[in-house]
Amino acid sequence: MRIAAAAGTATYMLLLCCALWAAEVEPGADSAEGGEARPKVGVVGEVPPRPELAALSGVSAWIVNGREIPLGLVQERAAAWHGQYVLENLVADLLLQEEADRRGIVVTEEEVAQKVAALREELGVRSEAALESYLRAKLVTRDWLSAKAHTYVLMEKVLSEQIYVDDREIERAYRLNQDLYRRGDMVGFRAMRFLSEASATAALAEVRKGRSFQEVAKETAPTARERTFAGDIQYYERSQQSLPPEFEAALFAAPLNQVAGPVEIRGSYYLIRVEKKLDPRQFTLDDVRDVIRERLEKQKLEQIVWPNWIRDQLQRADIRVMMAEATPEAAPEVAPEEVPEVAPEVGPE
Repeated sequence: MRIAAAAGTATYMLLLCCALWAAEVEPGADSAEGGEARPKVGVVGEVPPRPELAALSGVSAWIVNGREIPLGLVQERAAAWHGQYVLENLVADLLLQEEADRRGIVVTEEEVAQKVAALREELGVRSEAALESYLRAKLVTRDWLSAKAHTYVLMEKVLSEQIYVDDREIERAYRLNQDLYRRGDMVGFRAMRFLSEASATAALAEVRKGRSFQEVAKETAPTARERTFAGDIQYYERSQQSLPPEFEAALFAAPLNQVAGPVEIRGSYYLIRVEKKLDPRQFTLDDVRDVIRERLEKQKLEQIVWPNWIRDQLQRADIRVMMAEATPEAAPEVAPEEVPEVAPEVGPE
């Protein structure tokens, strides 16, 4: 039995908090729907890169305000700062793939997609907007994430037979970490944010006419960033302290399956629909046995089995360093010596 709350609920509200309390106004968006003025706010998060700087393939240089940054300088700087770590990862990936090929182990695109989804769930990165923000913060791309997911699945397949977790380990982990498997009051809810009470009231009228709460939320979200996940269900545990107290109070006071609001919180107006109310609960060992087993297996794979395996493989691998051949410098051209003309000796006649 998988219980999301068993793994802790600290990340459930990550996306909602980022969007609702630090929502940014789209560049050039001077007014909301109906001519409503939008307040100016500061930029939140990382500045997105210019598209001209996104690719390296086929590029020889960049000219910035008339000054050149050659590709060679970028490559040299990257190799000097990150080359050793990139090389170590490439060697490890090669040795892992070599073992998989020897044993006929393959990884499918579906398995990679499932691992990417699992990693996003583990990180609390559910919306596309949150994923883009995460990738920018880590200075990586979606292709990098897929490549890492591929390597992880391959590692699991190659090394899974070396991982074993017995019942005593599971019972001990449960005794030492019972707080991880305790849930307080929790609600599952949807919310939409507005910049004026009039906009919130108009949206409420649309929902009461029978339109989907989620559909209206996405149509009326004040920024593109919020639009990607507006109205999606979120979970919140009481006293988690990731939401303002007045929003928490409104959540737990809202009737089940009814739209509450508009609720004014810190200059914005919200409509809230609570769809689940969960009572406090201490999960039993049987409730979370599979969750604990997976967690311990993951720890052993990453902290014991993989380091030992790759260390052994590196010791046995035939690794040779091929030095670049120095290009002989061309000998400078030497002009032939000039022979001074000597006047012929003239003897006496």
